[in-house]
Amino acid sequence: MRPDLFPGSKPPRAKPRVMMHFTDIGTGMGGELIATFECRKCGHESGWLICQNNTDVKRGEPCPKCNADSPQEASDA
Repeated sequence: MRPDLFPGSKPPRAKPRVMMHFTDIGTGMGGELIATFECRKCGHESGWLICQNNTDVKRGEPCPKCNADSPQEASDA
């Protein structure tokens, strides 16, 4: 193993985001895809959110309560 030429040059890894998982999915009045999400860690429930496609629904949404102090969350907005 080679020694690190620049010790301390690697930035620390970001903490993983806590994601909410979908609990219900449907179609809105205008035909758009809508879903509700719930956090398995804190129990936060979202209202109906408009999603672009099924992949966005399966990916989930970041929990606003669990990720409140995350700087990554502010950059996603």
